[in-house]
This record gives sequence, structure tokens and C-alpha cells, in this order.
Amino acid sequence: MKRLIYIIVLLFSLGCANNTSKSMEMDAAESFEKVEVQSDLSEDDAYTLIITQKLQEYLDKKTLAKTNPDFTIDTNKNEFLSAKEGAQLKHINFITPFETVSDSVKKVTTQVVLEHQTDTIITLIKTSIITIDNKVFKTHKIEFEKAEGVQN
Repeated sequence: MKRLIYIIVLLFSLGCANNTSKSMEMDAAESFEKVEVQSDLSEDDAYTLIITQKLQEYLDKKTLAKTNPDFTIDTNKNEFLSAKEGAQLKHINFITPFETVSDSVKKVTTQVVLEHQTDTIITLIKTSIITIDNKVFKTHKIEFEKAEGVQN
């Protein structure tokens, strides 16, 4: 009989613990939306953040592929930076103004400043608008190309 009471108390405790974590997750999601709405970033600043994140992700994948051969990340197919293993991104600068290639594509020449070197690449920003559950979202896809004929 004591075992049954202990099991019931244990299940009840676990059930209550799960409910509080769900409500905490919802509060966090709501506060994220509020922060996102209050953001007053300029378009250039927003693109700078996105491009910086994508470049750091590329450098991290490149380092991971060299240090862990178990991972099959193909970073050589799109070799646009002459970065050495373990290079860290310091910052980026836009060399040229944004050039509109089409309705949904913008192009900019970007200077990438790493720890011990500087590179120049072409950044393509592809924008699309999607609708999910009657809500309109604007998405951005970032692609990089090697800058031909530009001095580093």
C-alpha cells in the first residue's frame, strides 16, 4: 500500500513540474516577440548582423570539418574565403552600396576582417515573402561568392 501511495505522489509531483515549465516557455516566447517588435535596427545594421552570423557559421563549420573527420561538411565546394583553420571573424564592412539585381536579390561587396587577414567577397541577399497561418513573414537567404579581380 505504501508503494502505491509513493508512486501516486511521485506521478503527481512530476505532472505539476511539467505544467510550470510549459508556462515558463510561453512567457519566454511572448517576451521574445515584444523585443522583436521594439527593435529599431536600420536595414544596413540588420544585414550586417545576418551576414556576420552566416560568415561565423561558415568558419565554425570549416574548423569542425578539419578537427573532426567524422563530420561530412563539404565546405570546399563553396570556397569563397582564404581563411586559415580556426580563424575568428572580427567584423565586416560594406565596400559598395547595395545593388538591386532583381526584385528579390540584392548584391553588395563585403570586406571581411578576420584576426590576421582581410578578404573581399560578394554577398547576395535573397528576400522572399511567405505566408503561414495568414501571417506574412519576410525571409532572407544569404549566399557568398568569391570576389574576382578585387584586391584583398
